[in-house]
Amino acid sequence: MSEQTRFKAILLLGGPGCGKGTQGAVIGGFEHLCHLAMGDIFRALDKESDIGKEFLSYSTKGLLVPDELTVRVWKAHVDGRVASGDISRERHVLLLDGIPRTTDQVELMGAHVEILKVVHLVIRDQVILVERLKGRALKGSRPDDANDDVIRERLRVYDESTAPVLRAYNPSLIAEVNADQSPFAVLRDLSDCLAACVPTTL
Repeated sequence: MSEQTRFKAILLLGGPGCGKGTQGAVIGGFEHLCHLAMGDIFRALDKESDIGKEFLSYSTKGLLVPDELTVRVWKAHVDGRVASGDISRERHVLLLDGIPRTTDQVELMGAHVEILKVVHLVIRDQVILVERLKGRALKGSRPDDANDDVIRERLRVYDESTAPVLRAYNPSLIAEVNADQSPFAVLRDLSDCLAACVPTTL
């Protein structure tokens, strides 16, 4: 796919409890940015469609959805929004959340997007992170996060899976944002980071 037919995109990475979903939703409301969360895309699938049935053949068995199918689901979602006029290659920069999550997905997505920036939300204070996740468990959104061992395993898996994705991109594209701060401070730093890479000519 040529440069003209690829979307410009920003990859938003962040582990459990970093506030990635919240920040992505807010930033995605800015003009010329479109937040695309892969979890939301999976949930919005028409389960009666061919691609929806293919997805269910894995998800209902607790199996990981293959990288190729994940990218196909993402592309079908984006193509539908392009056809409806909701998204335009000329007007929008995509804010990718939850894709790519593997090095194979990085390669497959390269045919569809040009990555302008990789923003990694990082919480270095593990005490803050564990307490934040426990607080979320108390609200009922992730009951399993009340267990310290479960939390630490989720963080280990995230670090293990994310490191290769970060290494797949030129270091000059990667920016770390301190997610230890208040949500407003994180939003400020994230906005500053994106302002430097979102084209002003859109």
